Amino acid sequence: MKSILYICLTLVCLTQQVLSLSPTYGVGPEELEYYKEGKYFNCLRSNVQIPFSQVNDDFCDCPDGTDEPGTSACSSNGRFYCQNIGHKGNYISSSFVNDGVCDCCDGSDEYQLKVKCKNNCKEIGEESRKKQNQVIEAYEIGLKKKKQMEEEGTRVFNEKTDEIIRLRKEIDPITQEIKELEVLIEQKKSERELENKRLLNEKEKKDKEIEGTDQQQHQQQQNIDQPKEGEENKEVVGENGENGENIVEQPEIQTSELLDAISKGKDDNNNINNNNNNNIDDNKNDNNKEDEIKNNNNIEKVDHTTVNNNNNNKNDLNDDDNDEEDNDDDDDDEEELVNKLQIIFKKIKSIKNSVYNFILPILPNRFISLKDMGNLGGLESELSKKRESLKEKENEIEKIDKMLKSDLGVNNVFIPLYSKCFDLATKEYTYSVCPYEKASQGHTSLGKFESFGDNGKMMLFENGQQCWGGPKRSLKVLMECGQDNELYDVQEPGKCEYTIKFKTPVLCSEEHLKILRLEGDHSL
Repeated sequence: MKSILYICLTLVCLTQQVLSLSPTYGVGPEELEYYKEGKYFNCLRSNVQIPFSQVNDDFCDCPDGTDEPGTSACSSNGRFYCQNIGHKGNYISSSFVNDGVCDCCDGSDEYQLKVKCKNNCKEIGEESRKKQNQVIEAYEIGLKKKKQMEEEGTRVFNEKTDEIIRLRKEIDPITQEIKELEVLIEQKKSERELENKRLLNEKEKKDKEIEGTDQQQHQQQQNIDQPKEGEENKEVVGENGENGENIVEQPEIQTSELLDAISKGKDDNNNINNNNNNNIDDNKNDNNKEDEIKNNNNIEKVDHTTVNNNNNNKNDLNDDDNDEEDNDDDDDDEEELVNKLQIIFKKIKSIKNSVYNFILPILPNRFISLKDMGNLGGLESELSKKRESLKEKENEIEKIDKMLKSDLGVNNVFIPLYSKCFDLATKEYTYSVCPYEKASQGHTSLGKFESFGDNGKMMLFENGQQCWGGPKRSLKVLMECGQDNELYDVQEPGKCEYTIKFKTPVLCSEEHLKILRLEGDHSL
């Protein structure tokens, strides 16, 4: 009996507590105007009207649950507002009201005293405000950097505009100089071709002269060699030498002529051995005269360049054996010198003709002479430099023009990001994002820059490397305000479709800073 009475009293107390709730209990500040006391209450999100007395009566009358902001009666779709004085107010689900768990930092959601909740909003608020202030401070720094980037972007844009104008002006005179050099080089080549023809004609003429000289020298060599070939078989015929007088020609005359033809070799040789040869020649001439007198022209005239092996003559020349042997040795040396010189000069001539005939047709025309080589080679070198300079300027113009035509953002704020790359290292890969160019995952392409999206808050990279069994790889760079340019949080929401977040001062704005400051004020 007593237990039943206790239960009844408890229910009465709870009912009185519920009935004593203010109609605005659990209502957020933005909806207070709809809960002004009156005869009727209009459900906020449905076309239902109920007596105002039924608001917060612990019975759900509105389909949208707006008639029970302070109870758990409309737990499926109702919401309760925690005032959290000293911190920041927030909404919780109506199902959390009086569930025995403290959800609001001020404990206002547990008013039936099932549990005793401590109000710790002040401590939480102080910590929250500290973090919020750090966010605001970082945002303010980012905003300052954004202004610096805008100033830099505007400056660079103006400089590049002036530079492209200057480069285009420089191209015209360089182009004209190239044309003039091309004409001058062609003129020089024409002159050189004429010189080539003249030199070739002279060469043909000299070749004919050399050929005639070769034949003459060859004949002379045959005449010199002929006595040597028949020397072993020559005989003195007749006592008076009538039949042997013309067997061997005087080699002194032929040798002298030959030496004169090859730069007067005999004179040089005689000058080298001047003293000894003069004595030998004097003795030789005296002995020859004595021989003629003694033999009454019956002995054959002896060639001073050959060795006489005839034993019969030795008997007639007993008094002059030593002199004859010395003279024969000198004549052999002289003949050997002549033969060697002939061989050397023939080889020199042969080498000269071979080199001339081989090199002349294949050498570039500008190497015909040192003078032509210097003039024409210098012109072609200058032309090459001019063309290289022109190409560099054209490439630079194309590069600058591409940048100036790109979407550079408001006040050219994106220019400082142009031609730069940003990396994010993870355990598996290093991701690289180069605005306006490309993106990659290690050595794998994630696409080339396509455009900006979401009002300049996203960069799109498409047509990357083909994914096995899937599409071509692509990347979305989600940009947000930050005091530094920094990549973080890479994800793959779809197969070979990647996202990555990018903090940058570019996305900081005055409007959002105001919101952050207001949120900080609401914490008070």
